[in-house]
Amino acid sequence: MDVRSSLWDSGRDEEVQVNQRALIDKVLARYSGEHTVLRELLQNADDAGAKNVEIHFKTRAFSESAKEHSGVTAKSSATTEAASSNRSKLPDLTKELLHQWEFKNDGVPFREEDWNRLKKIAEGNPDEQKIGAFGVGFYSLFSVTDEPFVTSGGQWMGFYWKDNKDQLFARRGALPPSNTSASMDPNPKVNPWTSFVMPLREPSTFPARPVDISRFLATSLTFTSSLRGVSLFFNEHRLAHLTKGTGSSKNLPLPSNLDSTSKPLGIMHVKTINSIDLHIQAKVLRWTYHTGTEKPKVPARLVITKPAAATGGGFFASLFGSMAGTRAPEPITATPPAAAPNEPDLLEIVESSVGMTVYAARVDVKLDKKFLTELERATKKQPPATCIYSLIYTGKDEYDASRDEDERNFKTTGGVFQGLRADLDRAGTSRVFIGHATSQSTGIGGHVSARFIPTVERESIDFVDRNVSKWNKELLYVGGYLARAVYEYQLSSIKTLWEEASKSTTPPSDDIDETLRLWLEGKCLHALRFFTFYNTTPSAVVGTDTEAAFFSCGKPLQQGEFPILSTSGVKASAQVRAWEPQMRLFLKKVPMLPEGIANGAPSMISFLREWGMVLPVNFQDVIAELSNRALTEEEMLECLKWRMSSQPNQPNVSTAHEQFVQAAVFSVRGADGVDRVVPLSTIKTFLSPGNIVPPTCPLPQHTLPFELGKHFKPDQLRQFFGWTDLNVVQWAEYLVSEEMLSSSDIEKNVTKSPVFSERVFIILARAWGSLPNKQMQQIAELLRGVTVIPTKTGMRKPAEAYFSNANVFPDLPTVMFPGAVIKGNLEKVDCCRPMFTLMLTMINTGDWGVQELVKYLVAVRTTLTPVEMTKLQHTAAFPRESPEDSSKHIDRRKPSALYEPTDALRDLGLPILDWGTQHKWRPASEEGAEKSCLLLLDTKIDSFLDPAKFLRELGLQSFPSLATVLALAAGPDLDLRRKALTYLLENFTARYAATYHVSDYMNLAYIPSLRSDGTAFLAKHGEVFLNPECALLGFSLVEPSLRADALSKLQVAKDPPTNLIMPVLAKSAPQNESLAQQWFEYLTGRIADFTGEQFAQLREMAIVPASSAAVGAAPASRKATMYKPGECFFRNERNSSTVVHSNLFTFIDFGGKANVFLRACGVKNEPSVPEVAASLLNDPKRFLELAGGPRGYLDELRQIAAHQNFQPALIQQMKRTPFLLGSRRTPRPVTDKHGLAIGEEEGEEEDYDITYDLLRPDQIIVVDDTNAYSLFSEALYGAPQEDLLEGFYMFIGSPRLSSLTAEEYQPRQIENQPSRLATETRALILQRFPLFLHERNAPCRFRPDWLATGNNFQVRGCGKLNLVRTLNFGGKRLTKVQEASAAAELATRFGSSGPLSLFISTQDKLDMYEVAHSICKLLLKNHKVNDSLLFMTILSTDLRALRRRGFNVDRIIHQQKVEQRLMAAQRVAEEQSLAQMPGADPFQPAPAPSLPPPLNEKARLPPPPGGLRGAKAAAIPRASSPPPQSAVRPPSPDGRTIASSRSKTVASNALNSLKDRFIRKGGIPNGFPSLPGSDSTLAGAGASSSAPRGDEEARVTPTNDIDRNIRTAIAACRAEKSSVVANRQQMTTVKESLDDGYCDISGADNDFSLISTVDGYRFYVAKDVPSPQQTMASKLPALTRFASAIIKPLAQVYKLPSTSIHIFYDLHGGLIAFNRNGSLFLNLRYYESWHDAEVQENQTHKALISWYHSLAHEIAHNLVHPHNAEHEFYFSAICESHLMDLVRILAAA
Repeated sequence: MDVRSSLWDSGRDEEVQVNQRALIDKVLARYSGEHTVLRELLQNADDAGAKNVEIHFKTRAFSESAKEHSGVTAKSSATTEAASSNRSKLPDLTKELLHQWEFKNDGVPFREEDWNRLKKIAEGNPDEQKIGAFGVGFYSLFSVTDEPFVTSGGQWMGFYWKDNKDQLFARRGALPPSNTSASMDPNPKVNPWTSFVMPLREPSTFPARPVDISRFLATSLTFTSSLRGVSLFFNEHRLAHLTKGTGSSKNLPLPSNLDSTSKPLGIMHVKTINSIDLHIQAKVLRWTYHTGTEKPKVPARLVITKPAAATGGGFFASLFGSMAGTRAPEPITATPPAAAPNEPDLLEIVESSVGMTVYAARVDVKLDKKFLTELERATKKQPPATCIYSLIYTGKDEYDASRDEDERNFKTTGGVFQGLRADLDRAGTSRVFIGHATSQSTGIGGHVSARFIPTVERESIDFVDRNVSKWNKELLYVGGYLARAVYEYQLSSIKTLWEEASKSTTPPSDDIDETLRLWLEGKCLHALRFFTFYNTTPSAVVGTDTEAAFFSCGKPLQQGEFPILSTSGVKASAQVRAWEPQMRLFLKKVPMLPEGIANGAPSMISFLREWGMVLPVNFQDVIAELSNRALTEEEMLECLKWRMSSQPNQPNVSTAHEQFVQAAVFSVRGADGVDRVVPLSTIKTFLSPGNIVPPTCPLPQHTLPFELGKHFKPDQLRQFFGWTDLNVVQWAEYLVSEEMLSSSDIEKNVTKSPVFSERVFIILARAWGSLPNKQMQQIAELLRGVTVIPTKTGMRKPAEAYFSNANVFPDLPTVMFPGAVIKGNLEKVDCCRPMFTLMLTMINTGDWGVQELVKYLVAVRTTLTPVEMTKLQHTAAFPRESPEDSSKHIDRRKPSALYEPTDALRDLGLPILDWGTQHKWRPASEEGAEKSCLLLLDTKIDSFLDPAKFLRELGLQSFPSLATVLALAAGPDLDLRRKALTYLLENFTARYAATYHVSDYMNLAYIPSLRSDGTAFLAKHGEVFLNPECALLGFSLVEPSLRADALSKLQVAKDPPTNLIMPVLAKSAPQNESLAQQWFEYLTGRIADFTGEQFAQLREMAIVPASSAAVGAAPASRKATMYKPGECFFRNERNSSTVVHSNLFTFIDFGGKANVFLRACGVKNEPSVPEVAASLLNDPKRFLELAGGPRGYLDELRQIAAHQNFQPALIQQMKRTPFLLGSRRTPRPVTDKHGLAIGEEEGEEEDYDITYDLLRPDQIIVVDDTNAYSLFSEALYGAPQEDLLEGFYMFIGSPRLSSLTAEEYQPRQIENQPSRLATETRALILQRFPLFLHERNAPCRFRPDWLATGNNFQVRGCGKLNLVRTLNFGGKRLTKVQEASAAAELATRFGSSGPLSLFISTQDKLDMYEVAHSICKLLLKNHKVNDSLLFMTILSTDLRALRRRGFNVDRIIHQQKVEQRLMAAQRVAEEQSLAQMPGADPFQPAPAPSLPPPLNEKARLPPPPGGLRGAKAAAIPRASSPPPQSAVRPPSPDGRTIASSRSKTVASNALNSLKDRFIRKGGIPNGFPSLPGSDSTLAGAGASSSAPRGDEEARVTPTNDIDRNIRTAIAACRAEKSSVVANRQQMTTVKESLDDGYCDISGADNDFSLISTVDGYRFYVAKDVPSPQQTMASKLPALTRFASAIIKPLAQVYKLPSTSIHIFYDLHGGLIAFNRNGSLFLNLRYYESWHDAEVQENQTHKALISWYHSLAHEIAHNLVHPHNAEHEFYFSAICESHLMDLVRILAAA
């Protein structure tokens, strides 16, 4: 038999005790999620088969009023709706304190086994199909209550802590008959409701905002198997009512291409998948929505709406009709009774609904015995043989309907379904349900529910236990498979609709109706976004494994079998190409991703492209489509652009280029409407935009159509394709080719169409001068034998045609183009002169007409001499046109006196040349160009003809002069002047702009204008303007039709000059506000035109009308008074709401634009302080009345006091005027219950009656001595006790109270020798006074060391100390006597030997304020009350607390350490000498030394007073008191003193150091335990007389509560996912101050940007750091050491994930670390400065200890945000709880 067995047989059994309270607390500590209690109870109700659940939150008042109706719960909805009388009294739901929760369900009543299991912890539901597994769900109720009460089936069970200790008991009984009737059934036998009543441990508000609770309930209702309705009540009001409806279940076929067996173990197999439509309706009070916060904004989403149903027949009608039949039900909004527009009816019921589809996969499970056993051990039940995996899919239409409903009805807070519909914005709101929602996100857009095995608190999936992890990961594969199957179903539906739509087209095509296509693209995009995976929390395994299963359950990714919608319908991804916008313009048959899908689901598309499932369009795709169809011209254009941009440097002889050219074919539509197919390989030339050949002319077949070629640069076409620009020779060759000459299109035949022939020759003539001789000869050769010349006798060859300049040979085939007559001159040159003489004779006789004359002269122009030309210019031989009704006398004039015969000039009434009607006047001719071409075609040319040009040479005028036109425009004939002005404006740019100068015509009235009354007239420059707004001021305007030209051409001024506006404002200022607003808005645009002198004049003009009627009166009834701008002020929210100012000053507001001009004129935003002061001094009493009393009056005085920059005259008026507000306090008599007066010492704090009055400054005193004021307040009027107002009162003559009072101290029974109290008080003052002077920086009457010298400062005790105060003020003398505990004098009147004596009373408790006040008053030059308070604080606070508050106490602490070392040495010497004495007992402690004890904070300093002034301090030990405990060292068990003991460990020393350093005076906050070994009162033994605390303060918090809070704080640490950190309001910083750390919660001054990740820790850099990447590189070694050697071990100590700790770097500031919403940030700069050098030498102890405390400090901020005693307590507790782990790391290091 082994030793253990023998020992076991001889032993005895003992019961293991369980602290049930601690056990429950530890279990509940793991339940960190929201709504834990409701979640567990909802799951219990669903397991019990409940259909309905009611949740009641009740206040104490409601519960007490309902006690007499024990069977009645909440009122019915009808009663709630009828409670309209209480609508205005509804409380704020976010602040109302609750007394009790009650949860009710109508499920199966509790059975006996249920009652028994309710009493057992950790015994879960054995039913394998139920969720409950760990048996701790019910005990979540103990997180809110200590005594839950359960009723069910006529029985009840209550829980309580017996004797208020740690053991939980339950008591059970039967309900009385009165409680067995349910309010919902009039004749019940047993109450059908199971109720859980939870009286709250302490009153509290709602566990969350009611609207958030409603959202939780809506989400929880989704996957419940039996639950159909949930109601949420507050007292009698039903805040929300949620109901769930389901459709019929549809069995769906399993996708054949997907593997339904889980991987890698294969223990699960999907057998069936079915879908069921789910519809949840919510009826929520608007009151509930008012508790919501503003919903977060989400990024803009792609909106593709569903097409409207077609009204006609055919495929689309039936298709859309079927869609309409299955779409999500429209949300129903109740029509509430009309409510006030600004006060919505909070009891209005707002109805909303949401639809979705639940896909459920039935999973068969097969486990081997070993695995089955392990799972049963972990879950306490057998795993189910079958389970259901469900997924919520919100379709696009349902999603859009729900979003639209939110935007329409819940735009501010969001609806109750906000967390239920698809999470397409990746907000992480979709959750894994294990019965009810957990904290685990799914990674996709919808919620899922399955039989995952959760952690104990059911907040996440368990991946820690090895076997449980296997089960859960197999189930994740099922989830990925189901998600893929749902995606396949959605794409299959889209494919069916697409194919049906394609078949309905004629002929069948992939191009379906545009509206339907967009809708189908939207459905596919919705599915892609829904199944786009993102990172999951708290476990990333859920997202990664589900995503892997989603893609791996099908064929390998590289095979591209993933279905997706393309431009040609649903295809396998291998057949679909990525979206290419440019290529899509010409590739119509290549399936591409639609643009909306490519841009709308970037993450999914990027994943598909990375894995090669969607490929980009390649060259072979292009070639394949080009080979199969001819492109249109537009498509060919885009194809050529793509080709040139894709391979711009591709040689045109390459194989790819040749393949492209040979494959490309496009069609061109001819003029006859017939398409002509053009292979790209046949193109050789192109037509550049600058080519002389017009693109509208026929072009050769080898020329690229101009509509294509114009989009490219000629160099591109030459370089890439080797094409050349079409030249004239090639074009002419094509025109005379057999193809063109035999064409049936006569209009484009150069041999048959004279018009086309003329056009061709004009084109050739234009190009002729630039052509080389060779090309000229080639063209001549091409045309020489072709009949291309139109003549009078028909089309002739060039050699057969002649030019003519006279009708000398009528039968000659002269050239006659349709647009011009060309005649030749056959006369010889020597006949010209006789012909000129004959011409003159015939002119005089009238035998020749003007046309014959001009034609002749043109023909002989080259033979005319200059003398003959001069004679022609001065000969009146040219007739003027005469009116039809005039005589037939011919008026002949010189050419220069006539104008060309055009209609425009004829309309102006000018003298026009009579050209006759035989031939039309041609101002210009193209004959010269034609003749140049025909000359080379052997056409005979007699002369060049251009009559117009010749007549201009003789002096014929083409247009009138500017002066002539303006004279006509200013004439009396209305019609003529309009025509003249129109002519001027139409020809201004071309003919008159250079000569038009406004200054030349300032006195000419020719501008058509309108006066302000609407009458028309002709105005001069300066009399009329363009801007219609200036008409308001009475100025005339240019006619509206001429304003554009008047500004740009006639140069009419847009606005009148300011020198014209000033008289108008002075004489005719607007008399009403509406007109004035229009004037001022116009003048705002003219501000820049006014001079400073003009603005100065405007300030003194009464141009501002202001209404004197009350606000709200009709504009017509308001009487306006004219004010100067300097007398007015702008109305705004601040001054308009101030009754004082609005009744004393004139406030105006003409709108933002008009106010700009008024501000420039002198209107101010608000009255200045001197103006307010002057108004106040004029009538202070009225001002006080308007201000609404003293408070408003003081606000005005503060404004005046802050200014203090007044004119001397105003100051003198202030001194004389009773305008200052003074207050007088009169104490009320306090009586006891018998009506007898109670003295001040016996009664409570005094109560005062305060009276106010307006007095002169010299009648009010400034209270600088509160003690004196408390004595004489009945006789004085005091100034408000604010620094600002006190300074102002004194500035204008109010005296200080201290200057009016005299003090005299009268000590009695003065001690002859200083007592111990006097000695300690003197030492304390001498020690702390220099510190006070250093902090106060106040001038002192003596040097700081003067007090410590000799007898300059003495402290004497006395039996009684009286203070006599005398007041002399206002001719009165008052005296008061008061007892004091301390007083100081600089005189020797009391017999002391020093110049400064402090007397302290031995009969009263020493008041440190009186000590500080009496000393400061004598020693400081400028004494203030705050000085006394500061010195009192320094005297009464221990040094460590002062040090934490930033005081420099190092010198004092150092002095104390020296004294302690000296005392220790002396004590050791005495012990040794005592041990050597005969008969001495070595085991007894040494006697206390005879010398005074050392200066020790805990032993000698008086405790701090309970208050600043009124409270009395704790009693200070007298000389007869026993010595302080800290002064005597108790012996240790082995006989040694604690000072000499060596048994302390490193851990205990460190812990004591932490306690000394971080626990402030006064101990721990109320409700927190004292730490072991700590002294809760650091003031010393003198505080033993303090009053006992109440019961709440006496209660010690259990350590398990503290441990739970610590774990919560550590669990709250999270990863920072933002790349920019800028949340200053929530930053907690640790700033250095001297040798200690000081926290500044105000936040950082910098923003931080994410740069990189080092060793798993994210690294941020401040925005002001230059070159962040270079900084990263230079700091990388130190950063690596910081992360690996310091942070990583400490993260293990606190069990923090690496993602929750971050490192940052800045350039300046005291930011060591901070906590941002649970993310911890540590400063690399401080690590480098303090520790990196030591860490490089493997000395990490100091660094680990320092950053250990920094992390603990920041973790504590997860529990307590501000820096207070509670934070320090948790900081110390965190350090203490992890100290041993730190010690182990230090030992290992």
